[in-house]
Formats: sequence, structure tokens, C-alpha cells
Amino acid sequence: MTALTVRKQDGAFALHSGAAGPRASLRTGWTWRCGEIRTGTGRWTVEPTGRRRIGFIARGEHGVAVRLDPDRSHVPGQGGVARWTPGRCGGELVRDGNRLAVRLPGRLGGPIRVDVTGEWAEVELVALTACFALMSRRRRRTLIMMAAVSGGSG
Repeated sequence: MTALTVRKQDGAFALHSGAAGPRASLRTGWTWRCGEIRTGTGRWTVEPTGRRRIGFIARGEHGVAVRLDPDRSHVPGQGGVARWTPGRCGGELVRDGNRLAVRLPGRLGGPIRVDVTGEWAEVELVALTACFALMSRRRRRTLIMMAAVSGGSG
């Protein structure tokens, strides 16, 4: 198993592997409606596929590279069907016995842990797409709660 860490650094979220420097980065907007992932192999736009932010895609100049959706996921590389299971504090992507598990921090600003088991093509892109998916869902819940609280006071 390989443990990756995603930390806020210089206005972006940087993906680290052990003591090595950043391997890839994710930049987002305030509302987390879309973002940009940069890896050593290219640049992708990441965004939800619908208003409820259940499915997410990472799209490059040659089309969709990653699709995370509980009903129909797709990741780069050879292999069977990928299954994406998002949760409140983390999520898991499984394909052919390989597993990528993302754990969001309990406190704001803490590091995100990504445990990678097995072989994954474009692991940085897949991991940051999963991180964006989970953090975007969390941001949506926060904005909804803020709207409900501000709408109810007065």
C-alpha cells in the first residue's frame, strides 16, 4: 500500500508521496463548482456532472479521462469496471482488486490521506479527482447549511 497526502500549499492542493515534493496539484474556485488538476502528464478540468454533485469528471483536451459516479465510473488504464463509493468523510474507488481510498480530515485545513493499493494508471489524476469530488460535496453541504441558517434568522 502507498500512502499519498494532499495538503493546501500556495493556493492549491498539492499531492505528495512520502518526503518527496509535490507530484500534482488541484486548484479550485470558492464554490468548488470546477477545478483544474495538473500532473506531469497534462492538465484537466474537473467538475460535477450534475447539480447534486454525485458524479464528477476530469476532462482534458482529448475528452473525459476520469468519471467517478456510483452508477458508472471510468478510470484510465486496462481493467474491469471501476466502482466509486463516496461517503460523508471519505470515499473508495475499487477496480480488479485495486483500491484507492480517500479520507477527508476532521478539521478544516488538515491533510487528506489517500491510500493506494495495487496498480493505477494516472494515479495522481484519479486521486485528485476523487479528492475534488469529496471536497466539492462537503462544500455544497456547507453552503446549503449557511443559506438555511441565514434564511432562518431574522
